[in-house]
Amino acid sequence: MARAMVRPRPLRVLIVGQQESLNTILERHLRQRGYEVRVLLRGGEIDLGSWVGDVLLYDMDGDREGAREGEGEKLLQPPRSWPEARFTVIMGSSSVSRDRLEELGVVAFLLKPFDVGRLLRYLGTLHRLVQTSEERGDYFISDRQGAEGNRARVLIVDDDVDVAQTIQQSLKAVADYELAVAHDGLEALERCVEWRPHCVVADLIMPWMNGYQMMRCLKRSALPSPPAFVLMSALTPRQLERRPYLREEKSVVYVEKPFFVEHLQAAIEQALQKLAPATRPLA
Repeated sequence: MARAMVRPRPLRVLIVGQQESLNTILERHLRQRGYEVRVLLRGGEIDLGSWVGDVLLYDMDGDREGAREGEGEKLLQPPRSWPEARFTVIMGSSSVSRDRLEELGVVAFLLKPFDVGRLLRYLGTLHRLVQTSEERGDYFISDRQGAEGNRARVLIVDDDVDVAQTIQQSLKAVADYELAVAHDGLEALERCVEWRPHCVVADLIMPWMNGYQMMRCLKRSALPSPPAFVLMSALTPRQLERRPYLREEKSVVYVEKPFFVEHLQAAIEQALQKLAPATRPLA
């Protein structure tokens, strides 16, 4: 008998910013979606008690007010000054470098003015990631068994449609994997919830959400066994060494572009070996 699905709890979102008008607009939209929302006006006080947000929606403009050109990014508050949350999404009226966002552990950046629908897509995807297996229901495939048996499930993620298709066809010719494709980080996260790939082969630089941010979301999700990762990048090993947030991810296998499909297959097999024995597909 199928288990009864537990009603999912609302996504908990904490909005932190100095612009009261923006805070009010965001709060209204999020409450209409059924989310539980708390608002903290920077400079004010709020007692969160034991309440912990799933998503921190942080407006960085207040941190950089009055900064000289080029200095705003340095003034962006560090994570230790932020309220506790599983995922952090930053909003701002000027860009922030990719390296700085990675150092801060941010999963997404929204450049103002942005479409609220864009924010809602992020939050909807993150909501699925924080739900437990009971809340998601029992219609998702198990971690150990795919629809076609015990073959490794590999998700290919690249915003270049031609590149993704070429990788899929090349892997199909040399390996017996179950293969699926996504073309941005958010679509890939949705596939991970439903399809449960054993390994994700992702481009490092993508719109919406890059490969590293996507990996961070999966590691902080409620999924019982996040997939192994192969990141494709044009960065050289020396460039990777200069990025401490990348060096810390010892479970990730990197493939330098351009590559031969045999090199990619070897990287996938190496990544699969890093999975726990209980979740590694059978040979």
